[in-house]
Amino acid sequence: MEQSQDFYCEPQKKLRVLDRADVLVLGGGPGGLGAAISAARNGARTILVERTGSFGGNWTAGILGAIMPSPHVHGIFKELVTHLANRNSWYQWGDTYGGGGTYDIETAKKILDDVVTSAGIIPYFYTNFSDVIRDGSQVKGVIVESKQGREVIWADQIIDSTGDGDVSVRAGACYEQGRQGDAAMQPMTMIFIMDQVDNDSISPWWHEQPECHQAWKEAKTRGEVTVPREDVLAFQMPRKGQWSINTTRILGKDGTRIRDLTDATIEARRQVAEVVAFLKKYIRGFERAVLSETAPFIGVRETRRIHCDYTITADDILTCPKFDDCLARGSNFIDIHNPKGEGTTLVHPPKGAWYEIPYRSIRVKGIDNLLVASRCLDSTHEAHAAIRVTNQVMAIGEGAGTAAALCVKGGFSGTRELDPALLRQTLRANGAFV
Repeated sequence: MEQSQDFYCEPQKKLRVLDRADVLVLGGGPGGLGAAISAARNGARTILVERTGSFGGNWTAGILGAIMPSPHVHGIFKELVTHLANRNSWYQWGDTYGGGGTYDIETAKKILDDVVTSAGIIPYFYTNFSDVIRDGSQVKGVIVESKQGREVIWADQIIDSTGDGDVSVRAGACYEQGRQGDAAMQPMTMIFIMDQVDNDSISPWWHEQPECHQAWKEAKTRGEVTVPREDVLAFQMPRKGQWSINTTRILGKDGTRIRDLTDATIEARRQVAEVVAFLKKYIRGFERAVLSETAPFIGVRETRRIHCDYTITADDILTCPKFDDCLARGSNFIDIHNPKGEGTTLVHPPKGAWYEIPYRSIRVKGIDNLLVASRCLDSTHEAHAAIRVTNQVMAIGEGAGTAAALCVKGGFSGTRELDPALLRQTLRANGAFV
């Protein structure tokens, strides 16, 4: 047995095969959901692997609570909003589907369970991705770990929906992190929920209450608040008296390093306590409110961006060129939370326009059968800041899952063999706006 202070050589052992798939999706967040649902509905035997005990990622386990407006995302996302609205669990901003909204998190968990199982997807909760099995330019399967130990899942097509691009990196893909110059990444955030808010005393549109922002600045000047953010962001939820708060800001941490994630989580809960105290002391309607939940894991805006066949740039976001292999559309603005402290940079596409996400930007360079369906698709730091919102990521996932299923149906060993025209035709037939 070879070992040292720095390394240990694990003994070779035979691993049991857990399952086999036409399409294997790693990560059950919005991108992974879009991918798995679309792949299964297009006839592929689809497996969805998720490390937590619910589908939805940041939507559910991360208690995000709010979804940004994106009028050009239809398809599966629009279907889920309809389910939520029919159960009085969607609080709409603006025009239906074109606006944003908040949703009841527990209802969302049940809806996602129903949609996943009715699609015929084979799900595995509490299962962590560990490594890939690569043969030349193909990923033949992955190694996962659970209570059952280390096991193998074989698959024809693989979709990386891990957010951080874990599958792609284990497969040997190149990637970038952070902005040019100093590689700094957008700060992390811990979402938290407050209940027993007096909704009658507070506007449902937080930005219409400038006195809240003034009180925040004054509290920071006095040293009562040390959160390195310039404002408070809060969202009224469908349940009466419940609000989701997105205000903590943790700087200088890398979401791919476990010690950084640990330290960020501890710091985030310290900041949550400050924000709760501020709201209860100074903001009308929050006097008797209580902190009911903090997210069980830290929210990560940015880590790796995987090198694919095309890099989406800020110019693509702001000038909105058309791509003949477009698989999703969006209009969310470039939204860069300052990696070094206060301040948020907002740059909008032209009013009423949409930008396009090309199929090329999710095909992992150098690997034939691996697609990305999460915020880690190929883009610059600035473009990533627009694309990363969850409903747009779900649309990208829907495109990826459809492409993978069509590759299986067509007998293609590689994703580059698929005709983008067929992909777009199939997406349109299923309700996507491409």
